[in-house]
Amino acid sequence: MSTRAIKAVGYARRSTDMQERSIPDQQAFVQRWAKENGYSIERWYVDDAISGTSAKGRVSFERMMKDAEGGGFAAVLCYDMSRFSRGGTNETGYYLHRLSMAGVQVIFCAEGIPEGEEGELLQGVKSWQARQYSVKLSRDCIRGQHSTVTARRSAMGGRAPYGYDRQYISSDGKVLRTVRTLADGRRQEFGPDGKHVRYIDAGQPMGRKMKSDVVRLVPGDPKQIKAVRLMFEMCAKGFGFRSIVIALNDRGIPGPMRSRWNQMAVKSILQNPCYYGALAWNRRTFGKIHGVSADGTARAKRRGESTRNPKDCWVVIDDVHEPLISREMFDAAQAAMAKRRNAGGLARPTQRYLLSGLLKCTNCGYNFWGCIVKNRSKEGVRYYVDAGYRAQGIKVCRSTSIPVEALDEWVLERVREILPHDAKARKAAIQQFVEVVTQRSDVDEVHASENELASLVKRIKTLVSLLADEEVADIKELRDELVSLKRRRTAIEAEMAKAAQSKDAPLDVAGLRKWAEEKLRNFGHAIKHGGTMHEMRQVVHSLVDCIEIDPHAKKGVMYLPADAQALLESIATSRVRVPSSSHS
Repeated sequence: MSTRAIKAVGYARRSTDMQERSIPDQQAFVQRWAKENGYSIERWYVDDAISGTSAKGRVSFERMMKDAEGGGFAAVLCYDMSRFSRGGTNETGYYLHRLSMAGVQVIFCAEGIPEGEEGELLQGVKSWQARQYSVKLSRDCIRGQHSTVTARRSAMGGRAPYGYDRQYISSDGKVLRTVRTLADGRRQEFGPDGKHVRYIDAGQPMGRKMKSDVVRLVPGDPKQIKAVRLMFEMCAKGFGFRSIVIALNDRGIPGPMRSRWNQMAVKSILQNPCYYGALAWNRRTFGKIHGVSADGTARAKRRGESTRNPKDCWVVIDDVHEPLISREMFDAAQAAMAKRRNAGGLARPTQRYLLSGLLKCTNCGYNFWGCIVKNRSKEGVRYYVDAGYRAQGIKVCRSTSIPVEALDEWVLERVREILPHDAKARKAAIQQFVEVVTQRSDVDEVHASENELASLVKRIKTLVSLLADEEVADIKELRDELVSLKRRRTAIEAEMAKAAQSKDAPLDVAGLRKWAEEKLRNFGHAIKHGGTMHEMRQVVHSLVDCIEIDPHAKKGVMYLPADAQALLESIATSRVRVPSSSHS
């Protein structure tokens, strides 16, 4: 039999589904079939714990395709169609065609697909069924995860956020165990009494938990908690990611799962609502088939879509676990990050020049740099220099240098003229500001929601019309899509109703006065009495829109608000680069 046996290879795959037939079971079944039908399996290609929804990332599958096209075997034996691929009729057909062109036959041993047109048709149906299984499983998983987070307020699997441990609680409220992830990837398990139980190596399973168990985040390593609070405090004060990274590394504080901090790790922590006690889900989506909408429903994932979801798709449940920082501190950090983002990085506290980022050349369009130029006596003198000339030479712009001290003092003097000189003037400016704000009509911000709602209504009407046709009325996918669209319509209508209520809410005039008083007082103190360079830069960059320098005429124009009332308006609203007044 060995001389007549057809040379073949075996392919086996198992995803993370614990109910699937194991690799050894698949191999044993295929080996028996091969022996009974005259095939000799030369070797196996195995992808274990890998989804079949796409061939991408299945290393053994890709190697098998390459070897098949290089010759050496006549057949691929696989347990069934779903083990070969769940990519749908198009992807499965593509790889089957490639193997056929290479003279390699694919046999699904457990399914008995006949040859000829009948077998080709049956093969397409089974390929579609394999894909639909994955689609349904993906939807069910998303629905279950959303329910776990929103109804049971239980954290999902994976490593706990930096500074937290995962605590498992039974249905009757008893603490079962607490798990801490260490810097080297190991996990440390503590018993209900808080005492050490064991260490678990990275990659080793923890053991199954009961479905009724709830997972809560609890404060973890005190050193990590201290680092988290330091990050938020520095961010709220205006320090950027790079400055925070330097501070953490200088203090020798180890980062999460790595030896040193980087800006992405700091940013991820600063943006995570879990640190003020909220449970945040759907910040990232790793599924290959579906993404998740804001209301928790599955949606088809677009090709090339990032795993990072926009904030309006996050599901955030407040007051779930003990916070590491206050909500006020978290909001202050988000505001500081938004300010730096909108300013294009001009709020860096490490910059040593007051006007860095504000000076722009009208001739070449480049900004002016702050730098130290040595004179004949080799003493350093600080200048603002034209970056166009410094970067690309005389063909771009002429060399222009402006003494730092003289220009800084001139700008500060103009800023002092805007700020109120006494309490009476400050009170008058605040009164004018409050009157303007209370009389201003709100800008309508519901156009996007209205457009989406209109589109949903149109799609719902189309599906209803389709389902009225007897030939397609029984297609489950159409009915599921209709249910999904109706849920999204309900969610948008609720959001619009909530927005309408907040729009009609009365303005907090007392709070507005307090905010304006604090702003003017802080600005005045920093300018008149002097402050740190960071404080001075914050004041100047809040007031001055830009300073345009004409190197040929040797003149400049500074754009800033006309008075204190205009200053408060420019800070309280989204700023545009159109000056209300100018000084030259």
